[in-house]
Amino acid sequence: MQEDKYRQLHVDFKLTNNINTARKMMIGLPGDRILILHQVISLLEYKYLSENAKINKDDLGYELNESLYYENLLINKGNVIDTLKEGIAQITQNNDNIQAADVFYDLFDLVNFEIFDKNDTWLVLIDIVEKLCSETKATLGEIIIFLTKYASYKFITRGGNKPTEEIIKLITTNQKDVKNLYDPFTDEATLLAEIGNVINVENYYGQHPDKDNCTIAKMTLLANDVNYKNIFIKCNDIPEAINWKVKFDLCVSIPPFGRKIKLNEYEDARFKPYSPKKSEFAYILDMFNNLDDEGAIKIVVPNGVLFSSQDKNIIKQFVDNELISSIIGLPGGLFDTTGIQTTLLIINKKPTNEGIYYLNMRNAKIEKRLKRKISVQDIDKYTGLLSNKEEQELISTIATIDDIQENDYNLSINRYVDSEKLEEIDIEQTIANIKEIKKELKQVDEELNTKLGGLLK
Repeated sequence: MQEDKYRQLHVDFKLTNNINTARKMMIGLPGDRILILHQVISLLEYKYLSENAKINKDDLGYELNESLYYENLLINKGNVIDTLKEGIAQITQNNDNIQAADVFYDLFDLVNFEIFDKNDTWLVLIDIVEKLCSETKATLGEIIIFLTKYASYKFITRGGNKPTEEIIKLITTNQKDVKNLYDPFTDEATLLAEIGNVINVENYYGQHPDKDNCTIAKMTLLANDVNYKNIFIKCNDIPEAINWKVKFDLCVSIPPFGRKIKLNEYEDARFKPYSPKKSEFAYILDMFNNLDDEGAIKIVVPNGVLFSSQDKNIIKQFVDNELISSIIGLPGGLFDTTGIQTTLLIINKKPTNEGIYYLNMRNAKIEKRLKRKISVQDIDKYTGLLSNKEEQELISTIATIDDIQENDYNLSINRYVDSEKLEEIDIEQTIANIKEIKKELKQVDEELNTKLGGLLK
């Protein structure tokens, strides 16, 4: 455990420094910063697929001749563009295998040979990739995750909130192996990939309305050693239902908060008869509809979702049927894009029959790391409490369904977990103190009147 912590610190430190250097190397390149970042990520993916083809003789879903491996871009520096074009064509044109075609056919659509049309430009981009990979213990998959999570906001503000190490630990606490993992707003699949790097996951499912995000999502999963046969990413938005043909034993998401979407709530089987008003409940209902009987939902939502009067009918259904397992209040500052209070909500498909476990991490001790994110110092303490659903004063408790109903289905954490300890008041001693104070005040008044009387004579 300690070794993993030091490794992560080394990875974070080196990649942060390498990214800062890479940003300087980008100055003078054509295109805007997001376009440049797309070329860099695509080159990292090409490097991964080359190395994978070299050492792995299993069914990869693509072929790549040895003469087109990434290492040849470093050797034959005068012929980079032609080599890349031929290599990309070879990787993406396996049309005989439907699943392989679905994963690979658009994998390099972010590569732009029209704007980046000079060989020297690609040599600079390759130098950037080599710099990112230098002197770090990070795998290529970890580098791509790092770029999409922590570099993208430096280059351009894009996408939703990214998972943190703390959220991954909370989500994977007590989590068994997963056959089918699903994220209805998969973004660049960093959440899916990082969960799969902690627990055993077989199949990865996700959707996102933006095609570029879907492309990067597939890159992220492939570079984190997920076989193409286990990747199912669709370019689609939540209002349109997808027939996934499977049920999911774990659904996870950090969807955009307060998103404006138009739902066909009166005809869509996922949403009727609830007609969700907050977008977060649309994602929750979509996941619940696709959930296996033994499955669970783990979703990060803004705190306001816990007491939404607009969607009280949905909250009531989940509470009355005892489907909410845990509510975890997260500390502020975990996300770069928002400072609002957030909550990790855990919902089961079957009744829990044990009330709702509340874990309040709002007052957790935090520290800033590398000027890019905060870290919860005692995260293992909190995951330990969650693992055993242990009650601890001022931090955690179990609220009964009767408790929730008596609070008119308000799920706010501060309704059930005290944030500070109230000292017991000794009534008799307090009354005695008040009498003593009154006696002292009377004596002061008498002395003051005596002095004033002397001055007036």
